[in-house]
Amino acid sequence: MTRVSKIARRRFLTGLGTGMSSLMLAPRPSLAQVTDLRGFDPLWRSAEDAIYMFFGDVTYRKAGIEIDLPEHSDVGSSVPLTVRIVSSMTEEDYPKVLHVMAHGNPTPHIMSVWFRPECGKAEFSTRIRLERSQKVTVVAQMSDGRHLRVDQQASVSFGACAQIGTGSNDDVLAFKPQTKVNVQSEAQKGSVIPVRALISHPMETGMRLDPTDEWVRKRIVSRFECSFNDSSLFRARLYPAVATNPYFLFYMKAQESGRLAFNWYDMTGPSYDEQSVVKVL
Repeated sequence: MTRVSKIARRRFLTGLGTGMSSLMLAPRPSLAQVTDLRGFDPLWRSAEDAIYMFFGDVTYRKAGIEIDLPEHSDVGSSVPLTVRIVSSMTEEDYPKVLHVMAHGNPTPHIMSVWFRPECGKAEFSTRIRLERSQKVTVVAQMSDGRHLRVDQQASVSFGACAQIGTGSNDDVLAFKPQTKVNVQSEAQKGSVIPVRALISHPMETGMRLDPTDEWVRKRIVSRFECSFNDSSLFRARLYPAVATNPYFLFYMKAQESGRLAFNWYDMTGPSYDEQSVVKVL
């Protein structure tokens, strides 16, 4: 090796070391970025990295949180998921935020969910996409500072993250979502009642080719919120691994009569709204 080559090699290695040090010392994204409802949060490639960024180096408790997820699904396009947390649902004891992660998906962050004590029950159900057999993790932060974590393996015969969807870019852009909610019109005071919300939507991942081999642009419902008498009750940040036609089942404690307002935000710009009135007896 010539003297010039040796010098060039040393400079390259020195530059490489400096670059790696800069990467290691670079500031990590703030929690505000991680939980931003408007869609500016990072695109995670590792579920564990994302979990660390959500809460930092904390100790997780396994008791008090559970996932209801099929052990096996023939197709991963619409896998039912229910998350339950043991909580008194008071200001001193309720889940402030939880994150659902799929370790084997192209983008592991499935969704984030925010509760309020007025939900009366820390539980929700939805449908998700799984690309292959993998581990699904839910982590949560409680209002008293505790952190909870549960992991569950789920096997899938045929993955369904990139392949789901039909039609061209024009077809997807022209699609007109329809909303539907289901809430009982009357409830006894103090009872906890189910609230169901559905929107027809393609939830295009941006990872699909149309019949002409053109990439179909991403189009998802990126956030959902339900408020009661103008106060937030339940909200969620959605990512491409939420199944087509996003569905949520959650709960509300009936304390007074009022109006439930539902809002879905489409990342292409439109917003869709629905309302329901509950009379408390």
